[in-house]
Amino acid sequence: MSNETSNLYQAPEATLTDANSSGNKPILNFDLFSAWGVFFLSVFTLGIYSVYWLVNRTNLANSLAKHQVSQGLIYGYVGLYAVNIILSIAGVSPELGGVVSLISFVVAIILIFSLRTSLTELINESSDEPVKLNGILTFFFNVIYFQYKINEAIDKQK
Repeated sequence: MSNETSNLYQAPEATLTDANSSGNKPILNFDLFSAWGVFFLSVFTLGIYSVYWLVNRTNLANSLAKHQVSQGLIYGYVGLYAVNIILSIAGVSPELGGVVSLISFVVAIILIFSLRTSLTELINESSDEPVKLNGILTFFFNVIYFQYKINEAIDKQK
């Protein structure tokens, strides 16, 4: 046995790399998932999956993009969504429910269009041809349209 000064119980050293880093193609950090899958999961969960998708992808975009969506905006959206569901189940006065629904809608639109800016940045960062996400399609189909454009960008950049 040699007179080594190394510790037998020391963990081996290895060079680690970030599994989520895709070099100069940040859109590749997003998962490929069928836009139809997003649609059907949103329908079957009565919209809850859309909220999950939006929050999850917004946090991922925040970790990769220069344009950051405010965490307060994300939490406000989720909170208003929950309050809206509770008020509709509880059968509270239509006036109060209408006001909360309107505020929730406005916050959702601000969040969706902020995410649109971040996704456009991430898609175009390493794309050969610039992509612009359509505002009308964003308004009407938000998470489904975003997933479709993410899939398209991943397919082009792989």
